[in-house]
Amino acid sequence: MFSDSPVNVVGFNHTETHRKGKTEKSSQYNGLFTEDKSCDTVDVKTVETQTDAFENIDIGKIDLVALNNCLEKGLRLLKTECNGWPEMHSYEEKIQKDINDDKTIKVSLRQHPSFGAKNISALGWNCSGDKLMVATGEHCHTQWCNHLNSVFVYTISDLENNGSTVSNKLEVTSCITCLATHPTNEYLITAGLYNGELLICNTNDNMSMVSLEWHSQPVSESLWFVRSDLRVVLITAGKDGYVCVGTMMSDKIKFIQRICRYLVGIPGKVGIQCFDYSNRHFLVALENGKISSHLCGTTRNIKEDQVLEAVTVKTYNGCSLMIENIQFCHKNSTTFIITQFDCTILLYNVYQKDPQKIIFNQKLITRLCWSLENEFIVYIGEDNGELTKINLINEKTDSIKKFKSCDIIAMKINPKRKNIAIGSLQGEIYICKYE
Repeated sequence: MFSDSPVNVVGFNHTETHRKGKTEKSSQYNGLFTEDKSCDTVDVKTVETQTDAFENIDIGKIDLVALNNCLEKGLRLLKTECNGWPEMHSYEEKIQKDINDDKTIKVSLRQHPSFGAKNISALGWNCSGDKLMVATGEHCHTQWCNHLNSVFVYTISDLENNGSTVSNKLEVTSCITCLATHPTNEYLITAGLYNGELLICNTNDNMSMVSLEWHSQPVSESLWFVRSDLRVVLITAGKDGYVCVGTMMSDKIKFIQRICRYLVGIPGKVGIQCFDYSNRHFLVALENGKISSHLCGTTRNIKEDQVLEAVTVKTYNGCSLMIENIQFCHKNSTTFIITQFDCTILLYNVYQKDPQKIIFNQKLITRLCWSLENEFIVYIGEDNGELTKINLINEKTDSIKKFKSCDIIAMKINPKRKNIAIGSLQGEIYICKYE
């Protein structure tokens, strides 16, 4: 069942409590480093059960009318007490729709000499959908990071012809925590690092690179976004509690500058765990489990690198202290979804405090992708290596693909083709159809 042992989550080192009579065991599991304690066994005398006493009950002596009245009162009480609770939908058996292995592309990074014993940390497709970027990094840190890591660039045409050639490679001196590709320039990629740096790289210009020191702690998320005024902005969120917004002043990456910063977390104490951005709002899930939405106040009158007050639209009631994923719907920017460590999926409206729907999943959800075409379909990656499609209207769950001996750690839908890239903790990449 549940262990009371301390757990080291990425970037945190909780002090171990030693107890007499226990032995230590260590294990690496899906990005979490746990230290479990196995207790010494104690002999316990068997207690005889009293089940025989219930087998000889005389039904004729029971007042069934009174029993029925009691049950009805209990049901009425439950309905009254639970009236304000969000609806919890029970798990439905998955419909297996396994895709033929011949149609799945598999690439193992373990074969690459630069990969070694590292892990995949992030994936990204360029805007043309013909190149796949794969970032590496460790998922457990107990101290500041100076590990050598890489971003590998693959072409989809080479992978479809059973190749595994790396067309380009970017090397960095820290673990990569997130990856983003430019929405209109197919050659620009952005890598957020554990040491707080943000790297912008042009893969078509001899891998020219610019380093931006926007955060003082690990970068949680980075993304490019095309605003309604057609300005392309770069948004990042970090463990230092800041959300940063920048823009390119020309086509050259060296002219990227930070416009403003929002302080959302508590510097040095509570950082940003998950983040997403739309034209009007940005969403933040903090490390303490707090979920909130804020107004985007980036106007042309803001002075360069100004620290702005984050205007809160709404705070939300969640069910867990650990948020795994948070995403806006691509088709409806007032709808967003979160997944939690307790295997639940919560669907929200930006302007409503409580979730519109709660769906329970039997397995731990490690990654989530919202469908690019259908606002009621999401795809989840599970810790047992299963890719699953969920219909948010009828809660119908379809198993699309099961990968053997695979812990899904990264997942990205191709913007131009109906396929999805999946990265495993074991260093393998899978590309398959999701419809």
